[in-house]
Amino acid sequence: MLLLGLGLTGCSAASGDEAPAKQERPLAAEASLRPPRAVDSLLSLLDQTASVVEGEVTDVRSEYSPRTGPWTVVTLGNVRAHLGAAPRELRLKQAGGLLPDGRQLVVSHVPRFVRGARYVVFLRNTGWSLSPVLDEHAFRVESVAGREVLVGAEGGLVSGVGSAGVRQTAPVFETVDLMGARPALRAEAQARGAAPEGMEREAFLSLLQSHLRARGLTVTGAFREEPVTTASSLSVPVTPAVGATPVPGAVPLQPERDVPPGQP
Repeated sequence: MLLLGLGLTGCSAASGDEAPAKQERPLAAEASLRPPRAVDSLLSLLDQTASVVEGEVTDVRSEYSPRTGPWTVVTLGNVRAHLGAAPRELRLKQAGGLLPDGRQLVVSHVPRFVRGARYVVFLRNTGWSLSPVLDEHAFRVESVAGREVLVGAEGGLVSGVGSAGVRQTAPVFETVDLMGARPALRAEAQARGAAPEGMEREAFLSLLQSHLRARGLTVTGAFREEPVTTASSLSVPVTPAVGATPVPGAVPLQPERDVPPGQP
């Protein structure tokens, strides 16, 4: 059984300004959505990709609802679609964010975004429960030794594409913290002075397109902004008890990646 990975922290997020109350839109109906499946190969990655986009994080804010809990909404501006199609501005709604008492709900395997940074993002063409970003495939653009490279969620550099999917190096950057600060190069990477194993951004995007052409494939389907109704993340009680003592740090439980709606 897969369980949702959650953590509560006493930190408030500088990158999340709580949005004013507004009328909630209904969540997407489960029956109309193609269910997600494991991303364990390049083909399963491409099969579940609606588009691969590049854009700048112009806003990161929290939304809260007593019915569905906290969400973090990331806005990408000046969006360019490298594969598929996308509007000039995208709104990525992800599970987790600020609670009414100032604490933050942290959900495992949901990518953290740095305000002002540029990203290359794979968007789902399936239903989803935690994030519309496909299996943490949100890669931050960084300059290392004068080269534009892509950095993954754990701080590794994108180094290529193979049958198993997108390859990444061992961590070179620190991970994005709960405050959304831009991570620094790790000390050992600074000592080396460069990261030649990292593939340049344009080379990666060109290689990805070549893999599609070689297989006679295209990315298809539409990116959906809202989660499904029966997502497991929406059934987790996230409102803290009155007078609850803030937890001094994230407390990870069993992590969950997106699973088909209605399955445990």
